[in-house]
Amino acid sequence: MRIFLAAILLGGALLLAALDWQATIGQGYAYRFSTLGTLIQGYWPQGYASLVVSLKQSGVPFAWDPVGAIVMSIPVALVLAAVGAGLVVTRERARAR
Repeated sequence: MRIFLAAILLGGALLLAALDWQATIGQGYAYRFSTLGTLIQGYWPQGYASLVVSLKQSGVPFAWDPVGAIVMSIPVALVLAAVGAGLVVTRERARAR
């Protein structure tokens, strides 16, 4: 089950990277990955905007700039690939007889 989930995540990362490549090449830009921020902003625009405003206004130093901004700029394909690779690496190995 674990290897199946890892294969789905790695396949999704590869598919998303290919879709990002097609989208940027079609517009004439250099290759760019879609980021966590654009993904969240696409599904929850008001929630994302309120998250950014609340992080900027919070009393926590560096909550949005640079920490929050860096987290939101991480490519989604990289996150999926990292989680899938982590599942593969941490699976139980068959014991030698």
